[in-house]
Amino acid sequence: MIDRASLPFAGCFTLDPERRRRGRLVFVGLPSDGQSSYRRGCAAGPERVRRAYDGRSYHATTELGVNLAGQIVDLGDWAPQGTWAETKESYRHRAAALFRAGRIPFFVGGDHAVTVPIVEALAVLGQPVHLVQIDAHPDLYPQFDGDPYSHACVAARFLEMEHIASVTQIGIRTLNHVQAEQAARFASRLEIQRARDCHGSLRHPQHLQQEALVYMTIDLDGFDPAFAPGVSHPVPGGLTSRQVLDFIQGARWKLVGMDVVELNPDLDVRDQTAILAARLLHEGMGYAVAHDDQRS
Repeated sequence: MIDRASLPFAGCFTLDPERRRRGRLVFVGLPSDGQSSYRRGCAAGPERVRRAYDGRSYHATTELGVNLAGQIVDLGDWAPQGTWAETKESYRHRAAALFRAGRIPFFVGGDHAVTVPIVEALAVLGQPVHLVQIDAHPDLYPQFDGDPYSHACVAARFLEMEHIASVTQIGIRTLNHVQAEQAARFASRLEIQRARDCHGSLRHPQHLQQEALVYMTIDLDGFDPAFAPGVSHPVPGGLTSRQVLDFIQGARWKLVGMDVVELNPDLDVRDQTAILAARLLHEGMGYAVAHDDQRS
């Protein structure tokens, strides 16, 4: 339940019972970090994002002027189950219900493995979906330490799904031989934009036609650690906050959902990374509303 004495997530969350039943944009926490290969701590990410982006310091209007005050339905956290297989199925089932209902979910992880069941659930839309992934890591391992559902394998799993038309990765700077082999295997559906080539404005994928269905997944280690210190696997030489915010705001696709993952509050500095995570979601929500307004 939302504490009425505070304003989590810049005051965007609604307390109206009717809107909570029918509101199109929803916020969901996925507090699972059991598939992380190195450090734990990302399970605490969802609640930290809610509280760090406090409406006493931030307001509900996006940079492009969309006022989301009281417009977003916070569905709370989806608790992990006893095993990863059970957690994965629970997340897939619950996400599919949201997509079937025409809702646009905005998720906070959790490690990046939580995105796999969400992307699986997109199959219920019955249309090809494109993924845009901001990340330092290509996550293309067939398996990592014997686990095909490690957070280091998520893009490999995406590319095995028939309803995923393409995966575009932006900010990559850890591609090794094993993952390069996977990239070659899926070359017809995979575009990799390496961080060293991402100067100035980020390039929108040319194959994404206007109104293409897009799900966006942002691993916070895609940013340079100067902008996002609170991640378990920081890699120097990454993207800037401004680059990615401009990229979201300048899109021309139909956003069907979005997540921000891999926030580790234990490693954050004065909530810098948590606030960035919230801001990315806030602007994504604003884009979804503005895009719908333009179409109607």
